[in-house]
Order: sequence, then structure tokens, then C-alpha cells
Amino acid sequence: MLDALVNLAGDAEFREKLPPTGFYNYSQPIRWTVQVSENGARLEESNLEGLHWARPYTGRTSSTDAHALADEAAYALGIEQLDDKGGKATKVLTEKHPNFLQLLDKMADAPEIGSELRTAILQVKKAIKERWLESDTRFKEVMAKDWVAFELTYGPLAGQRLFKLPEAKAFWVTEAQERVAVRDSEKNIVMGECAVCGQNKPLIGRIPVGVRIVKSPRPIHSYNQTAFLSGRGEFKKRVKGEDVRVAHINLCFECADVATQVLNTLAQDKKSRRVLVKDEDQPESLTNQVALFWIEKGGATLPEAEFDFASAFGDLLKPVATSDDDDLSAEGEEKPKAKKGRKAVADAPKPQARLSQLANFLNIQRRAADHFTNIDGAKFALAVFSPNVGRTALREWLYKDLDKVIPHARLYLNATRINDAWGKPGEPQSINALMEALDSKNANLTRHLIRTAYEGALPPQEMLVLAVQRFRTLLVSGEESEPRKEFLRRTHLHSLASAMKLALFHYQIRDLPGGKTYMVGLENLETNSAYLCGRLLALLEEAQQVYTFRQHGNRLKTPITQRSFGAAMVSPSNAFPRLVALATTAHMPKAGKHLTVALEELVDQIVSVGGYPSSLNIQEQGKFGLGYWHQRGELRKHRQPDGQAEDGQGQSSGGEE
Repeated sequence: MLDALVNLAGDAEFREKLPPTGFYNYSQPIRWTVQVSENGARLEESNLEGLHWARPYTGRTSSTDAHALADEAAYALGIEQLDDKGGKATKVLTEKHPNFLQLLDKMADAPEIGSELRTAILQVKKAIKERWLESDTRFKEVMAKDWVAFELTYGPLAGQRLFKLPEAKAFWVTEAQERVAVRDSEKNIVMGECAVCGQNKPLIGRIPVGVRIVKSPRPIHSYNQTAFLSGRGEFKKRVKGEDVRVAHINLCFECADVATQVLNTLAQDKKSRRVLVKDEDQPESLTNQVALFWIEKGGATLPEAEFDFASAFGDLLKPVATSDDDDLSAEGEEKPKAKKGRKAVADAPKPQARLSQLANFLNIQRRAADHFTNIDGAKFALAVFSPNVGRTALREWLYKDLDKVIPHARLYLNATRINDAWGKPGEPQSINALMEALDSKNANLTRHLIRTAYEGALPPQEMLVLAVQRFRTLLVSGEESEPRKEFLRRTHLHSLASAMKLALFHYQIRDLPGGKTYMVGLENLETNSAYLCGRLLALLEEAQQVYTFRQHGNRLKTPITQRSFGAAMVSPSNAFPRLVALATTAHMPKAGKHLTVALEELVDQIVSVGGYPSSLNIQEQGKFGLGYWHQRGELRKHRQPDGQAEDGQGQSSGGEE
């Protein structure tokens, strides 16, 4: 993974998003610039912030190590700060400020520093030691935590912040490397071959930059304790009461710094970050998972499309879109308020819309290669992280040729596309949409679905069990009185139908001619008895609703499915004879010829394949659910909307359908 991250940094476009090696984009601005002249100094309030003003960094927390030519005022100017008891913190004068001055001396003598910068450094030190700034009226405004930088007002370096000069950056890489280097028993720096770049360089004992995936920056490690074994020596670690011998990977400072900076840049980019599992009650637990993904272009040209291909490719992980009255985005941030008169079509497409665009695009590419540009050499990378006791744990890593991943993504998108409850063309479902519908935070199940979507792994059968149970529960529970809850119930039912289709018909969708449309809607040629029984239950429900509407002008809130769905799904032979007999005498005479004929034909078809099954296993129950979903959608699609139902959908008229 580290190698892939360093490769991504080699992309010229991406490199512009990264700070220089050893530097960090702090959240605090550089508030003050000290302008040093030949015989004086003054303060200029600057407030410089952003990537352009990234500053030296070594992961300082409790230590008092100074930074070169840009640091907090306590270090750079000796500004004292109050401690918790109201007294002045003694470390400022005894450690922080002296360390800054010592670093200036070391920098002036360093081989990386040329004569002009050396002269500037000595002048800065003189200005500090002789307290030239104390004559500036704004000196009292400077706080100990304010960031300070330095520049000269004369000579060849006039007007340039000294810490940004190439020589200063080169020195800082050497200095930072020394601070985090591995040392032997005699305090000598250990040299070795870097596992990423392959060069013989000083090896580091820790990566200075933490990775900010969930909350605060944290060091990264592998959840698999043997993943990073190397030849640099081992140490004992206590794991579940036993001593386990583990070792760090051989890394040089430059590769480690670049890799973590790339991770942080990806983590801050909404196009490259997806929250997979979020446990609000335990935000620091391993249950939480965040995915970062990217496409390493290499020498390839990415597909030309009317949407962001790289971001859409990651939308297989995108959380399900919520109702319009939801004020939070999928990332948990407040949505911007729409301006008056702004049309909805101007908004960015919702996640499902982009998945549909991507699915259509990939299916076109499969039929005609000229719709796709050259992608040879491009790689798709995906990493899944979790917080883990003060660290960031890598849980899953995928790095494959893009042209190998595309067929798997296309198959997943086709396998999760299914018509909605009203027979209209449905959208492919993201992994998070499936997980939300399953009402599951199972991290292993989520990662298994990721492998299905991007590596072509077989869908997890655990998903089928959960989908069948949840589908039955939501149907039996009936409509919710609260609009938002009902919206979610319907959304989840659609996603659960997709999950059952994915789990049951993955092979057929992949191997059959025209497989991408298989089980999207009603399959009239399907002869599986469980599927036919599901269709039959939908017909019986429709007959009851048509009868009720013609007799009373409204529909039932508790149709036959709500009372009998569970029994019919588990044991059709016990439930259907009674249900069909009731419909034949009570509902069909008023339901119309079309439904009567359809019911008779379907019953005959079930008899021809062996009759009603006595019991259905979990796979057959899934097919039963799909048969019900498809048939109900097909019937609703052809309704005549003379009246309006309570949910705003058209209700069946009294005419034949």
C-alpha cells in the first residue's frame, strides 16, 4: 500500500495537492512575519494559511523540539505562556526558545545551506538575541501559540519567507530524518534498504505524520500483526496475554512522509473518501470503517464520460441517498441551502444516479470498445481503515489493474439493478445501501461485499439470510405513519430485493447471454416454483385491493400479504390453498377478467411444476421474495389511476387491468 501511495504522489496533478516533504498543512495560520533589516526588526500581521503555507513538522506533541525558521512564538521569540495555575511556563525559557536558537546554529552550519541563506539565518538570530522586536508596539499582542515566520527586508533574499527556500527545505528533510531515525546501541543511525524506494537510506522508527481518517491524526499500522515483518530486527509485543514477535517495515523518511501525506489528502477529499460503517455510540471502535480509493493513471487515459469517472467508480461504496428533508449529507456534513429559484436539475446527481450512469457507461463499453479510451497501465486502489486504540488500522487493501476491476464492477452494478416497487426501472445499489437496508454494521460483511464488487468474489450467503429476514419483516410490519420512516421502509425494501437478486443470481447475470437484464423485472419464463408462488401472492394481494377499491373507494391498509406473507414464504403448501380459495370466492368475481385469467394461468403453471412446495429453504425464500416483488411491480405499472391512494400513488380503478 505504501508503494502505491508513493506512486500516486508521482502524478503531477496530484503532487500539487501535497505539501513539501517534511512539511504539514497546519490548521493554525502564520499570524506574524518578522521582517528583519540590517539594524532592526518589525512585526507584520500576516495570517498566512493553506497548503501554500505548509510548515516544518515532526509530529511534536509532548517534546520541545523546534522547527526551522517557522514556529510558535514561544519557540521562535521566547514569548512566555501561562500554565494551568496562572504562572509562567518555565519550559519556554529553559527548553523551547533555547532549542530554536540551537537549531538556527545547526542550520547555519549545515552543508545544505548556501552563503546567502546562512547570512540571513545569522541575522535572524541576532535580531532575536538582541530583542529588536521589543521596540515594536505590536510585540505585546503576540501570543505564545501564534505562529511566526521570518524574512529579510534587504539583500538577494528580501521579501521571501526563509523557511520556504529550497535550501531550508532540504535541511529540514535531513533534520527531521535524524529525529525519527532508528539508532543502534551506540546511538548511530541505522542504514538499510527502504522497502518502498529500494535505496539505502537512514531507516525511521516512527512515521511522524499521523493519518487523519476518523478524528485526530494517528499513526498507521496493519491490523494483521505479521503484515509488516522485515529484516530490521524484531521486538516483543503482548497480544492476548502472549508475547508475539513483530517488526517494523524498513522505511526511509521521504517515502514514509509522502505516503502519509497522500493518505491525508485523500481522506480530506470527498471524491476519494467513503464512510462504510459508522457507530455513533462507539466512534473509536474497530466497527467503524472508512474507505479511501483512487485511480493511479500511470500512462493511461481514463474513460471520457459526462461525469467524474474516478469518483463514480467509488460510488459503489457511497451511502444511500436520503429523503429531501434530510439536512445532512452522506458524509454527515450540513447540506448547503438551495437558493430561491434554483432548479433541482442544477444539483449534482445523487449517488444512485451516478451509479446508473456508470453502469450504462460500462455496459456500452462492453459492446463497443471504441467508447472507451486506453486504460492500459491504470490501477485501482482501495484501502479500508478503522480506528484502533490511538492508531489507524488498515483492514482491507485492494490494488489491481483497472481493466481487471471494471468487469467485476459492471457485474455488481448489473446484479444489483432491479425495478422498483411500481415497476419503474431501478438503479444499481451501493454497498452501503445494501448494508443500511440489512440493518447491519457487520464490518466483515461490508468488506466481503467490497471484494464482490471489485474483485468478483462470490456474494456472501450471510447477506441472503439477512435480506430475506429483513424483507419479510418490513413487509409484514406494514406502512409507517411517519412519512420519513415510510420513505426509508420503501427504500430499504428496494435495496433488499437487490441484495436477494445479487446473492441468488450472480452466476446467471455473469454467464447468460443478455445476463445484465436478467431478473431486473418480471421473468415470465421462470419456472421455479418458489418464484411462481411469490408471483401468486402478489396477484392475490392485487385482487383483494381491486375488490376493496371497487366496493369502498379506497384500499386496505392491511392487505393479505401483511397477514400471510411469512407463512406463505416458509410453507406455501399450507398457506396457498386457503388463500386461493378465499380469493376465488370473495375477491376474483369483482377483480376483473384480466386478474382472474392471470391467477388461473399461474396456478396451473405451479401445478405443472409439482404444486405448492411443502417448505422453502433460504435460497427458495429469496426467490419467493423476488417473484412477489417483480409481480407486484408489474401489476402496479399497469394500473389506471382514477383515484389517488394515501401515499400519493395511483390506485387501481374498477376497470379490467
